[in-house]
Amino acid sequence: MTPLPFLRLNRLRVMRQGHAVYDQTFHEGVNIIRGENGSGKSTIADFIFYILGGEYEEWKEAARHCEEVQAEIETSRGTLTLRRDISTKLTPIKVFFGALDEATVRALDGWETFPIRRQENRESFSQVLFRSLLIPEAQSEGASNITMHQIMRLVYSDQRTPSTRLFRFEPFDTQNIREAVGDLICGISGYELYEINLNLRTLDGEYEVVSRRLSSLIEGLPINDQLISPDIIHSTITKLLTEKETISIEIESVDTLVDQNQTRHFLKQRQAAHEVLVKEKRKMVALEASINTLELELAELGEFIQFLDEAVKKVGLAERAQLAVGSIEFTQCPACLSELKSSDDPHKCNVCGSPTDPSSDKSKYNQIRLDLEIQMRESKQLVAEKDISLSKGAQRLRRLTRDYTQTLSEFSIQFDLSTSPREAFLASKNRRIGQIDQELRYLSGMMETAEEIQRLSAQKAELQATISKLRDRREALTIHANKRRSVALNSISGFAASLLRNDLDRQEEFKNAQTVRLSFVDDAMFVDGKMNFAESSNVFLKNSAILGMYLAAGQDQQFCHPRFLLLDNIEDKGMEVARSHLFQRLIVERVTDLKVMSQIIFTTSMLNPELDLEDYVIGPHYTHENRTLEIDVG
Repeated sequence: MTPLPFLRLNRLRVMRQGHAVYDQTFHEGVNIIRGENGSGKSTIADFIFYILGGEYEEWKEAARHCEEVQAEIETSRGTLTLRRDISTKLTPIKVFFGALDEATVRALDGWETFPIRRQENRESFSQVLFRSLLIPEAQSEGASNITMHQIMRLVYSDQRTPSTRLFRFEPFDTQNIREAVGDLICGISGYELYEINLNLRTLDGEYEVVSRRLSSLIEGLPINDQLISPDIIHSTITKLLTEKETISIEIESVDTLVDQNQTRHFLKQRQAAHEVLVKEKRKMVALEASINTLELELAELGEFIQFLDEAVKKVGLAERAQLAVGSIEFTQCPACLSELKSSDDPHKCNVCGSPTDPSSDKSKYNQIRLDLEIQMRESKQLVAEKDISLSKGAQRLRRLTRDYTQTLSEFSIQFDLSTSPREAFLASKNRRIGQIDQELRYLSGMMETAEEIQRLSAQKAELQATISKLRDRREALTIHANKRRSVALNSISGFAASLLRNDLDRQEEFKNAQTVRLSFVDDAMFVDGKMNFAESSNVFLKNSAILGMYLAAGQDQQFCHPRFLLLDNIEDKGMEVARSHLFQRLIVERVTDLKVMSQIIFTTSMLNPELDLEDYVIGPHYTHENRTLEIDVG
């Protein structure tokens, strides 16, 4: 039968000035440290947590007067003796592969010192103990955060941690670590799933950086896809070098290649080239004139639109003035100041008696305004059309100017500076060599960019393939993990719910509890979907959940639980005596039924009298006069 992971504390010794101030032997199964409140029971629990790899340094006054903790432990692969100076949370641990009595005789011989956390080229204490306990060891640097300290956070229930939390509290905690530790304890996927998630975060970051760099390089390239490939660029460079070599040979053989009788042909070529220049110049002049005309028309249209805009405003003002004047009733003639008779007809002018029609006047103003607005809209459309024509004309003029400059340069080299076919031939070939040299310089720069693009493209493809492979593996592991998680958590739930149903009638939700769900990610416990009960009930629930995990590991070999439990809070938060006695009895009954090597240590100030037996209790009943640590700190 394959041995299971298990850890048992055989002996604990606390040293001060070379003498043991605490020295007790523990055994398999249930171990009870009993005594009055304030007698030092929690200090002993903290020492056990510390010597087993816990990162702890908040020592009580009595503990600070001690110098070293020693422990003999039994593991799946044999006996180890541990020594650790009482100091900081990162103080290393000395390990002797053998019993405490033998280690004491051997003094310093045979001891090895291991750091608490993994270091480069140096094994940590967690790695040593994981192998001894047959717990899968973290292989990668990323998963090295899964240490013995993290395991102990789930098997040590102390008084400082809020009773609603599953893990022992620490200020710097992450959901990923809690989930990985919970999965490991339950026998889910080892570390692979956790490591894949860490790798994917890193690879996704690298992929984003490579993609941005690649995109910026491609955006900076000219619009010529063929030049992206280093192979194509190399082929183009080779062709240009071959052409340059051929031209050099032709220059050396100019007298053989050029017949002096080609003068007539040379003059005809010159005349034809000159005519081409004249035609191109005429096109440029005509286009410039057209552009000037468009610019003048646009300026006139701008002035006309401004005139129309002002006219529309004036029409509005005139209409408002007419309405204002039309509503004035004159009492005297504006010309001679004679008194006027009041008119009873609102549709006649009270000055001259002529008929008036306000609606007709309003329509005329509206007709004038609409006519002006139509002219303005048509003018703006015409402006838009002419703007497009002007833009296209300017673009065409730039192209014609560039072509004309190039043609003029070629003409000057071939005909103005050359007076014969021989000179024209040489000028043409030398010009082509200059062009080739310029293209080669450009292509050399492009080659560096293309090679970088090729390298980044290959790196991006490789990253993408790795990411896809990891995601596929994660999906497969997740499916398997979900199946195993369901089995493990259902087993834990069954044991924990059974403990709750056996509680005293203090919490209504516990009476018929069906499920106790543990959430490692949220660091929480739920009873049939509910949480946060009375404080003493929260304590009962937390210890039932942790004990349920311990009991499930006792029956299921796939759990990587060390089958070790340390409880220092079973009567915390106002727990009544009868309820504490009940839970102690439940612990003994359930642990006694286990058929595997296991150990549970708990402290109590209200021991169930039925359990005050040598088979269970460790050391005397401690009091303020007879404390756990035999030192005088006064």
